[in-house]
Amino acid sequence: MRYEPMSRRTALISALTGAILAIAGLVARPTNITVAVILFLLAVMALGLAAYGALERLVTRNQRPR
Repeated sequence: MRYEPMSRRTALISALTGAILAIAGLVARPTNITVAVILFLLAVMALGLAAYGALERLVTRNQRPR
């Protein structure tokens, strides 16, 4: 099985999902703090996944294939 880095599309979808969840957390904050905290945690997870994908592509781009 050959290792393949995360695709740009997957990283972009993760970033957009994180941004949407962060905005939803800001909207939910005045009414329900528990829901807002959960949404913010999910947003951090999605944005972290997107950052991992971007860094992974940056690192693997400079390596020669074997």
